[in-house]
Amino acid sequence: MLSKVEVQFVKETAGFYTDSRIVEEINRIRESVGNDDDITIDMVRKARYKLGIKKVGRSGRVRRDRED
Repeated sequence: MLSKVEVQFVKETAGFYTDSRIVEEINRIRESVGNDDDITIDMVRKARYKLGIKKVGRSGRVRRDRED
């Protein structure tokens, strides 16, 4: 389960990191503070979906729907 801080990290980095990179970073941070529970790419993906952030195909880029 992702904490609120980790969900915020996903929100802030989804625009320029791939989901797998976000997983690596969160797991690295968790390990440095002594938390040995790893997260998975599915956890990050589900958090991103709940935030309403969609990525375009396999490019890893965030789709921005303009409301102009």
